[in-house]
Amino acid sequence: MKLRDKTVIIIAIILVLCVLAAYFAGIPTSSILALSVLPLLTAALLYAFVIRRIEQLNQAIEKFNPSPKSVGEKDEILSIASYLHSLEHDIQSYQVNFTKKVHEQTKELEERNNLLQQEIKEYELEERKLIRDRECLTRIARYDDLTALPNRVFFNEILVKSISHARRHQSILAVLLIDLDKFKAIYDQYGETRSGYVLKEIGRRFTSVLRSEDILAKLDGDEFVVLLTDIKQSKFASSVAEKLIQVCSHPLKIDDNEFSLTASIGIAIYPSDGESLEEILQNVDDALYKAKHAGGNIYQFFRYEMDVEAREYIQIESALRNAMQNNELSLYYQPKLHIRKGKIIGLETLMRWDHPTLGIISPSKFIPLAEETGLIMKLGEWALRKACRTNKYWQDEGYEHVIVSVNLSPKQFYHPDIAKMIANVLKSTGLNPSYLELEITENTVMGNVELAEKILHDIKAIGVNLSIDHFGSGYTSISHLKQFNINTIKIDQSFIKGVPNNPNDSAITSAMIALAHNLGLEVVAEGVETAEQVQQLSNYQCDMIQGYFLSHPVSAHKIILQLRKLSEAVLL
Repeated sequence: MKLRDKTVIIIAIILVLCVLAAYFAGIPTSSILALSVLPLLTAALLYAFVIRRIEQLNQAIEKFNPSPKSVGEKDEILSIASYLHSLEHDIQSYQVNFTKKVHEQTKELEERNNLLQQEIKEYELEERKLIRDRECLTRIARYDDLTALPNRVFFNEILVKSISHARRHQSILAVLLIDLDKFKAIYDQYGETRSGYVLKEIGRRFTSVLRSEDILAKLDGDEFVVLLTDIKQSKFASSVAEKLIQVCSHPLKIDDNEFSLTASIGIAIYPSDGESLEEILQNVDDALYKAKHAGGNIYQFFRYEMDVEAREYIQIESALRNAMQNNELSLYYQPKLHIRKGKIIGLETLMRWDHPTLGIISPSKFIPLAEETGLIMKLGEWALRKACRTNKYWQDEGYEHVIVSVNLSPKQFYHPDIAKMIANVLKSTGLNPSYLELEITENTVMGNVELAEKILHDIKAIGVNLSIDHFGSGYTSISHLKQFNINTIKIDQSFIKGVPNNPNDSAITSAMIALAHNLGLEVVAEGVETAEQVQQLSNYQCDMIQGYFLSHPVSAHKIILQLRKLSEAVLL
């Protein structure tokens, strides 16, 4: 290898070492390039002044004599070697200085990094403080300091959103404005601090009787306001108002002094009493004024007719709690006729209430009330147990075995222990599960399709029959219908009324029957009243009929007579 080539290799190695040393020292790329300029210049000078001279000497040697004998030439070579040695020393010195600079710059960068980290920590602390301050300001702006309840500003925001939601879903809202009667006397006697304790306690009591989805807010002075969302009937607000007045009247104690407070409540309903925030608040304030003017300790609706309905509602609710214990409730039965077999194969149970003073109370009045107050769970279990026990008694007495149908309300159906409750009732009554059918409305199962599918599966595993009631009145899709683990659909009477005279109703009824049969389901036609309807439904291959054409709902001892007659003769 020629000397020139060796020298180039040495320079390249030195340059690479310098770059690597700078890189591993953590110096940025721009600094590495800058610091690499000096070795590059050194290499260029070495090439220009040394390598070129060596090439000239080599050419002279090759030309005149292969071995340098001239003393001058030897001296020149030694001089070059000395120069190279000196150059090596300079390069080593540069490397030392370079390394020193690398360490210095590294230290400087570490100090800057530490300073930056400290600044970041200080910034984060300041940011957290700002967030806490903002949350504090939000609480002050939207919540009452004393009770920690939403204040007027926040309540108005919630009410505006709730009105928009109710408008989209065509639901009902109720706003209850509450004023504590004669609270000023408490404030004057005990001062701000102790009267503040009273307001906190009253707020706690109000919260205890409200649903989790209801909103309680604290307004100015001694006023509270409640928002009831998604209520089925406006009369439900009267039940809540009664509870609020009741808990408010419980004794309070300050020091050794015991006293009671009363409350006046005004009630406004969306949309009947207004469709905007301003209208609702104005009208509920007027209703509160009526309650205060009437002497306090009562509630008043904005509209007089609502007051009358609410009084009746409260009376029925109170009586319903005692109806089961007083044996005022009973079950009536309406038969289902199998058209092809010509005999009764099932009975639907319907609850009736005979109050000693109010008389016969329609299920359309007390069933929704039971749903809203939570009494439906006790009523539903009572009806199921009564129906199963009665059917088992009929079987034991030798009557023809029929399937008894019991309706499940939405709250019953979605109760987490519904399957367990049904199994316990069947076990305690001894009825074979195949002689029990549970009817669930179409709207109920469509409320939560995924959960409904699981519940239907759990109930069907017990061995009972399942039926979708009022089919066609909701919005069950074909895909959902085939997923539900059911036995029967009951076509809503709104379609049966038009059979056979209304072509549209007739076509829809015929199509629903065909669809159900293709899915392996049986069909019951509800609300059948005429022989013409029976004939047409028979032509459509409908399986069963139910309605006044056969019988009105009758008591247990009367339905037995129909079972006996139909066991001996064919109706159709």
